[in-house]
Amino acid sequence: MRIGLAVIPATREAQADPLVPLMGGPGEEAISAAAYFAEQFAPLRRDHDILLVDQRGTGRSNTLRCDLYAADDPAASLRDLFPPAAVKRCEQQLSGRADLTQYTYTHFANDLEQVRRALGYGTMNIFGGSYGTRAAQVLMRDYPQSVRTAYLGSVVPIDVITPLTMAKSAQVALDSTLEACVAESACNAAFPNLREEFRQVMARLGTAEVRVAIPGRSGILPIRRGRVMEWFRSLNYRPSTAAELPWMIHRAYLGDFGPFVEGVLSNARSADAGLSFGLFFAITCNDDVAFMREEEIVRETQGTFLGDYRARQQQAACKQWPKVSHPADYRTPVSSAVPTLFVSGDLDGASPLWMMEHAAPGFSNRLEVVLRGKGHTDVTDCIPGLYEQFVRSGDTRGLDASACKPVPRPPFKTR
Repeated sequence: MRIGLAVIPATREAQADPLVPLMGGPGEEAISAAAYFAEQFAPLRRDHDILLVDQRGTGRSNTLRCDLYAADDPAASLRDLFPPAAVKRCEQQLSGRADLTQYTYTHFANDLEQVRRALGYGTMNIFGGSYGTRAAQVLMRDYPQSVRTAYLGSVVPIDVITPLTMAKSAQVALDSTLEACVAESACNAAFPNLREEFRQVMARLGTAEVRVAIPGRSGILPIRRGRVMEWFRSLNYRPSTAAELPWMIHRAYLGDFGPFVEGVLSNARSADAGLSFGLFFAITCNDDVAFMREEEIVRETQGTFLGDYRARQQQAACKQWPKVSHPADYRTPVSSAVPTLFVSGDLDGASPLWMMEHAAPGFSNRLEVVLRGKGHTDVTDCIPGLYEQFVRSGDTRGLDASACKPVPRPPFKTR
């Protein structure tokens, strides 16, 4: 398999330890984000190359794209996050040109190691966010001698089954958003009965009788509660995107579901454009969904606004995806002496703080930074300087996170 890579060279003489971003999703590509990383790592780039490797299944490494959204069938995307027919069609098409059992983090870790050796680099400074932290954990376990430092932003522990955590994490995040609206005078004045309005909107969507118009199309289509609530879950990843939720809930309460339609369909289109879903399924079906148990699905989703929708959607999609056998200890929590900087937001609706608290104890040389007022993979002004110091010293000792001050939520949209 050909692996796509690119090097953004240091602006001066490069040291032997490159900066290596590990992308999330799973399914995001690295090379297309070159301009972003060149700017993000500008101070360190003076004497460090930035090594961009498209994980196999993304970008220039035999990308495994799927078209889950169909413009001629918007009803499917208003019902299903992963439309079954589209998932099946994607698996059949991709299987004709790729062995879908070969797209794992274990293979990716080996790819990175081979690239490192081929380019003559020393140890790597890996920088992972969200699901990229899963790749980092596998790399640190399989090739500990090849990693100099690790940045784990919004960590996803290797032994946590993420679809099972989503409903409760989303509930906590939504409750925080609604409480913040009450605490903000402008939001509370505009939407004084927000929780009751949300309850009524959910009830109406649950009847399967809400039908909506699609811009540019004739006729009306049903919109499903589960699909809307999954979209709500994604909006609560960060306070910046959650800021519109109270306004949208109120509009729906008044009978205007247009913002919901626009949001759900835009989400479906952007996901297709931003992720290689073939890799997404290859990773999540075998690293997570394969370990879900019926009694756990019921226990972990009941009493939440999302319910079991996301877990069932992913479970159904994975029934159509090839299975991979991992080593027996694959999901064992990682223990590592590699200097590791953990960074998490306390308002993260996807990787709550308990995930960092769960994963971090296995790392003997670590610093845990909590960004108050921030969400999933967010950073504040303190992080670039802290990260530069971390890479230059190669150690967490001596780092001071006291400069990371709490930041306020952005104001809520009220009109």
